[in-house]
Amino acid sequence: MNIQQNLIAGVLAILPLTAVWFVLKLIFDALSYFGSPWAEWTATQIGPILPAQLSAVFGSPIFLYIVGTGFALIVLYLVGSLATRVIGQQILGGFESLLARVPFVHMIYSSTKQVITALQPKAESPQRVVLIDFPSSDMRAIGFAMRTFTETTSGQELTAVFVPTAPNPTSGYLEIVPSEKVIAVDMTADQAMAMIISGGVVGPDTLTYTHRSPDKPAALTSKSA
Repeated sequence: MNIQQNLIAGVLAILPLTAVWFVLKLIFDALSYFGSPWAEWTATQIGPILPAQLSAVFGSPIFLYIVGTGFALIVLYLVGSLATRVIGQQILGGFESLLARVPFVHMIYSSTKQVITALQPKAESPQRVVLIDFPSSDMRAIGFAMRTFTETTSGQELTAVFVPTAPNPTSGYLEIVPSEKVIAVDMTADQAMAMIISGGVVGPDTLTYTHRSPDKPAALTSKSA
């Protein structure tokens, strides 16, 4: 019995570390792949003029991996630094104008940019985690308020809410909800994602409605496992 419990405890302890390692490996593999041409060029240019032992190090896969990742990080830093300046914004604007002439590529680029922009935190709307009545009026679902817009006929304000599925938040439902029915809560995005991925096991001990319609209770208390 102790063997089974220890094995289960070991698996539960290793799983979070494995998930972190898997995500980091994907990121660094992508960076290394992006910077591999510069790493290979460096090895071919500098390697021949070095002693045999150092030349072998420069041509090793580990060296190419590290240098490629380093080059990619430098390029990302330079692009980010340039994008925050006026001249960089002008260059990006010209690049976007060029992509606009290619219909299929423009659709992919513009859609991806809109999603990334929507997910970025906004100073004027710091609270994006909400609850909505889903899938019925007697149930609440955690969602992320993406944007608001107005229905022209009635003038009613609507909110686009993405409701991720548990435990895989990469899929979910897009619900168009009247803004007065959207309940903002004092939960951060990290807390919401942890609660979704864990299936409710991980979560805050209390949950407070910061905005609600008159027919809804003022606060909800839930105990985490």
